Amino acid sequence: MVDAPHRFLLRLPPDLHRRILEASTRYRRSLNAEIIARLEHTLDGIPQDAEEAQLEPALFPLLETMFRGELTEDEDTLIRLFRRLSARQRSALLNLLR
Repeated sequence: MVDAPHRFLLRLPPDLHRRILEASTRYRRSLNAEIIARLEHTLDGIPQDAEEAQLEPALFPLLETMFRGELTEDEDTLIRLFRRLSARQRSALLNLLR
């Protein structure tokens, strides 16, 4: 007999909800799947340096390559760093660069 997943109500601060939603959109998975992936990795004690790669779905690097085309290593790094910023930080950076 397989245990069915447990349902429960989770209250999140609006900013945390937005950040999780941004991450789920980035990795092209549901909000629920994003929360589960991050909880599993956190509870398994993954080292901080490996978090980014460990949280990526299996085909994520291939999909990113297909969507981005040919980027230099610096461009790829900028995109990854930009995606880690909060919406407020992104806006501030874009205003600074304009």
